[in-house]
Amino acid sequence: MHARTSFSSHTESTVETELMLTPSAAASARQLLRGSTRKTAKITKRTDTSETLMAQDSVGFVRNTDDLGLVSWVPADTIRMSEALIIDTEEFPRASSVIDFESVAALPFRHKVRWFLQELDKVAVPWEEGHLLLKIRRDAVLEESMHLLMLIPAADIRQRLRIEFIDEPGLDAGGLLREWVLLLCERLFDGSYGLFQSSHVENFGYWINTNSAQLKPDHLKCFEFIGRLIAKCLLEGQLLTVHFSLPLLKHILGVPISFSDLEFLDEDLCKNANWLRDHSDVDTLSLDFTVQSFDANGKALPPIELVPGGGGIAVTDANKDEYLVALLKYHMFDSVHEQVAALLKGIFDVLPRNLLAAFDYQELELLICGVPKIDVDDWKRHTDVKFADFDHPSKAEHKVIDWFWAIVAEFSQDQRARLLQFVTGTSRVPVEGFKGLLSNDGRVRRFGIQMVGRGIPPTGLYPKAHTCFNRIDVPLYTSKEEVATYLTLVINMEITGFTMQ
Repeated sequence: MHARTSFSSHTESTVETELMLTPSAAASARQLLRGSTRKTAKITKRTDTSETLMAQDSVGFVRNTDDLGLVSWVPADTIRMSEALIIDTEEFPRASSVIDFESVAALPFRHKVRWFLQELDKVAVPWEEGHLLLKIRRDAVLEESMHLLMLIPAADIRQRLRIEFIDEPGLDAGGLLREWVLLLCERLFDGSYGLFQSSHVENFGYWINTNSAQLKPDHLKCFEFIGRLIAKCLLEGQLLTVHFSLPLLKHILGVPISFSDLEFLDEDLCKNANWLRDHSDVDTLSLDFTVQSFDANGKALPPIELVPGGGGIAVTDANKDEYLVALLKYHMFDSVHEQVAALLKGIFDVLPRNLLAAFDYQELELLICGVPKIDVDDWKRHTDVKFADFDHPSKAEHKVIDWFWAIVAEFSQDQRARLLQFVTGTSRVPVEGFKGLLSNDGRVRRFGIQMVGRGIPPTGLYPKAHTCFNRIDVPLYTSKEEVATYLTLVINMEITGFTMQ
């Protein structure tokens, strides 16, 4: 790794740490990114936990992390949330030492977000005290980013980050950082990479691939990096371009996971478990306390015992609740607990562990991914329009603006998301709506439309995007159809990079 501390030209007090890989370190990084016996036993039926779980789906189990960072799976009613949450001010010297959890949790979401952003500002290192410049090659964006950001102390991740793609022009005023996040998400959540898989539901989110160790020997390092990336995006006001499954969001928050949450991983599994719960004579199914497992290539592996000696324990009406509790524990925790622990370590090495506690899992998704539905009225309301002559806009310019919004209103949500990504570098809206669009250093920068003259067709009629400033240059079109034609062309080009301005 090549790392140097340099001083900004405009002030001697601003420290910038530059991170990049030398050829030898790059080779080393690539190299870094290249493992029962069944017993018979007797099981007794626990009537308290299992019967409560089966009778009331809202009661279940929770991921618990102790002071040493060890993760365990415990009944939810054994964990009690304190009215006041303590934050380690030795590790996070600027953060609030005590959070009035009940008061914050009771706030409306928009007020909760405002509180959260204020707390993040206390956690982040001020720009003048130090910031990071990550210099990477586009064709090795994941490998080099992971290698560099896993080498530095977690506390340094709290510094503001700028991105530079080696051998490419462009100063990062926010757009490159957004693209960097987009490129990392595309790689990390690609099924072929082996870390995540889509859950088997219509509106899927990503769940941990139980075979990640087979596909990626250094998978735990990868999950810890993803945790750091999530924390960094929260600090920088950046949005992930992927959605997590509901159980994974619950693991991050440490809130109860119940029997009904199986639906968000596999609908068929949930239906079969529900049938088993609601019917008698289950001993005719010849089930035992094991689950069938498969390797990454779909080859069947020896059954996994849900309890010690599970292969010798038949599932009956008397112990089926115990079986379902063990089944839930396996799918939600045992099969992925190492990956979950690594992900949580990455997040909470950077952010205070209790800072997210005031949010529920739905609110957490909005914080991480933004508001998925694009409201055109909200977009229009928080857009600044600049005309060629600011004081004397022409009727022709007003017509083009009206046509622009009419076309956007006619677009599908996917097309709106593509247009938003073309102009801002991200396809998602911040949790506060369009009024919360950010620029380079986490400061709000509204969406902008700049009217420009017509150029030489056809390229002179393409809209131009300035992603660092959330602005689109719109030529003086002569018809609504012309606006629709060129807007549709640019959003379907799938341009990645800064070939456009």
